[in-house]
Amino acid sequence: MAARDGFQPCSLDGMSAPLAPSEKHLVVVALVVHVLDVGLDLIVAILFFAHLQWGFFLGCAGVLLWAWLVSSFYISFGGGNPQHDDIDDRRSALDRIPQCFLNFVQAQIFAEAYRCIFRNGDSDYFHTLRLMEAILESAPQALLQLYALIIWASTEDAPSGACPLLRLSVMVSFLSVGLGLAMWEQKVQFRASSGYFVGVALTRAFEIASRSITVALFAGLTHPYGFWWVLALDYLVMLVLIARHQSVQFTYGLFVALPLVLVSLEPFVWRREDHAVPKDAYYCVRILEFVAMWIAILSQEDRGGPVQDSSVWIGCQVVGLLSAMGLYAMLPCVWLAARRHELSRDVTDWADDEATAGLQDGGTSDSSEGSGDARRYAPDLPEE
Repeated sequence: MAARDGFQPCSLDGMSAPLAPSEKHLVVVALVVHVLDVGLDLIVAILFFAHLQWGFFLGCAGVLLWAWLVSSFYISFGGGNPQHDDIDDRRSALDRIPQCFLNFVQAQIFAEAYRCIFRNGDSDYFHTLRLMEAILESAPQALLQLYALIIWASTEDAPSGACPLLRLSVMVSFLSVGLGLAMWEQKVQFRASSGYFVGVALTRAFEIASRSITVALFAGLTHPYGFWWVLALDYLVMLVLIARHQSVQFTYGLFVALPLVLVSLEPFVWRREDHAVPKDAYYCVRILEFVAMWIAILSQEDRGGPVQDSSVWIGCQVVGLLSAMGLYAMLPCVWLAARRHELSRDVTDWADDEATAGLQDGGTSDSSEGSGDARRYAPDLPEE
């Protein structure tokens, strides 16, 4: 019996076990979050267009187009394709265009959810789609919409419904990122307890909230150029860390550094050497940036202004500080729990004697087969 890397690590003769009711419920919850997140992002884009906020509209629409295109091509033609490792899959690029189109128009995720819930299908592909949406759309949309909330929605020129809409959309984006990354963690290490994954989801939600709110507040003080400077500088820092660690090819690092600007991607249970940017280095940079930006934010309080005096500004400060406190209170607990379940990026479980023996002998083990599912579920990390 080969151990599959998923919620139900049980398969026989190539057939995956039926999904447990708890996993079906999780698929339903994830689908609801996905629909709310994408739907609110579209409504926000229409709001920006209707009120001639061209910068925010182009940014919002650009993120949507970027996320849908990248995820569609990755799922249909790249490592996220369910048949990527199937030697019998001989479909040409033209044959995969319909699947790419379904991914782009967000139809494929409903088909996968239906297959999981009513046909007992494997949920790997569904959660791949959710993960891509979380890191490529939800995270950047949260930052962009927070920036719009501070700069535009809190002013008298904005409609009365802009603030509540943006607040709701940002909150759903935080939830989407936390849930998407926690599900990746559970797919990689299914043997950890449910409490661990709840902790990971909360930690990830606090992380994206703290990071996005801090950058948005700092960008509000340094408008209009501070927003781009802080993102560009952080991107360069991520590239330096990736190049120094040398866990992935630098050309791949150019891409993976983009979402790393907002949130750490890889599962906590991976070994340090398997991360594009090690967690200790990543969070040290985040702490230094947090302190530096908050010193600048608080030092500008006495200068006042229409933005700093608004209730939105004060509310963002309170939520940002509480999120940072939640992140750094949860992080040590999650980190210690992750070390008890530490895995290689390429092996399902180092504690599995058969897997270890298979690697040492140069053979193939059940666990190494299972690791293929984990790697196709998550964005591939090519090695040097």
